[in-house]
Amino acid sequence: MKFSEIKHKIKNLGNFKSLKEIKEAGLRIVRNTKTGDYWLIEKEFLKPVIKSPRECKSILIKPEDLKYKVLMVHKSKKELKGKKVLDYIEWGEKQKLQKRPTIKSRNRWYDLGEWKISKNVLPMFERARKYSFYNKSCYVDAALYWVYSKDQLDENILCLLLNSTLFGLWKELMARPPEGGGGGPIQMKAYHYEEMLVIKLELLKKFEEKLKNIFNSFIRRKIKSIFTELGFDPSKPIREQEPNPLPDRKALDDIVFDALGLTEEERKEVYWSVAELVKNRLEKAKNV
Repeated sequence: MKFSEIKHKIKNLGNFKSLKEIKEAGLRIVRNTKTGDYWLIEKEFLKPVIKSPRECKSILIKPEDLKYKVLMVHKSKKELKGKKVLDYIEWGEKQKLQKRPTIKSRNRWYDLGEWKISKNVLPMFERARKYSFYNKSCYVDAALYWVYSKDQLDENILCLLLNSTLFGLWKELMARPPEGGGGGPIQMKAYHYEEMLVIKLELLKKFEEKLKNIFNSFIRRKIKSIFTELGFDPSKPIREQEPNPLPDRKALDDIVFDALGLTEEERKEVYWSVAELVKNRLEKAKNV
């Protein structure tokens, strides 16, 4: 959309006459999705946020792929004097946002708090794709969880473990069934993840170099459905097919399987089981 088309909708435009002037002043034009109005807000207060996992095509979260920004302000109104963001905050107060039940208990109603951004992000819901995202700078909405390791695991290695097929199986076995007893997405709560197992770090010591070698390419390629990842045709019975995982998927899973000492038949069972569980709930959703 051109600047000339929205200029009249910018509530605190002031004397700015062009988009170039706005950017040079360190400002950005932000649209309030509920009212349709536009505001000028300092870039420093706008942070990328993931609203939906569907925005992310790869394990690595790319801020440029995200549609939304979240307002992160940790200063008092006195400290914000002369800032454009203060116009927006004061407008919110006129709408009585500060009196809403979920907000009114905060010291500063507009301050979401300061958070330690985690590099690993797990989803609340999953359909046919299985993933844990790798995050460098983005905030997350309510349908995603930041992951903090109690044992201070290397975050890159932890990312790969959370993306292993074995961890995908834990999710299918331990997650909350779809709402209403039908099929569709599984739902994971924080306590489900806290109960899930991750391989002990000492078992991975001799595999660290292999994990490092596959990390960069693995997190950058497109996430595919679990059936494509494991080489199954979901239109056919899963156990009548031999697992044929993608090369990097196999490389990761082989490290996990080797660390646990799984036999060839046990490895196949992991692949068959997770694919069957996903297939069964997706088919159930079609029939509800």
